[in-house]
This record gives sequence, C-alpha cells and structure tokens, in this order.
Amino acid sequence: MSDNWIDESDICFVTGKIMSTDDRARFTWEFDAWVSEEGQKIVEEDARGENPSFDNELIFREWYAQDAAKDSEDDG
Repeated sequence: MSDNWIDESDICFVTGKIMSTDDRARFTWEFDAWVSEEGQKIVEEDARGENPSFDNELIFREWYAQDAAKDSEDDG
C-alpha cells in the first residue's frame, strides 16, 4: 500500500479518473489542471463536433495554439 497522497494533479480534469504514472497527460493553463490521454480524446472529439462545450473548445484552442507555436519554432 502506498502512502502517497492523491491530489488534483493525479486526477484527470475531464474524466475525473485517477491517472496512471505512464499516462501522457497534458496540462491546460485555462483550468490549471491535467488531462489524461482519454480526456484529451474526449476534448478533441467534442471540440471538433457540431456543438462543442465551452470548456472543451477553450482547452482545444489552447493546445492548438501551443502546438502551432512549437511547430513554427521547430521549422525556424
């Protein structure tokens, strides 16, 4: 049994599930929270859908901007 305390960085903001240590979670500054791989798929599918939730659209736009900035740095 582990004595490690579970805090908000161990819980996916989107799914509410505890994330494993090998999960490739991604941080959202908009909500100051971690999103698991499963949560990332949910965010992307919803944000690309016809009627996305405000929160998912906000997170997706944040990540899209970060990725675009990183790609432009890599190209330069």
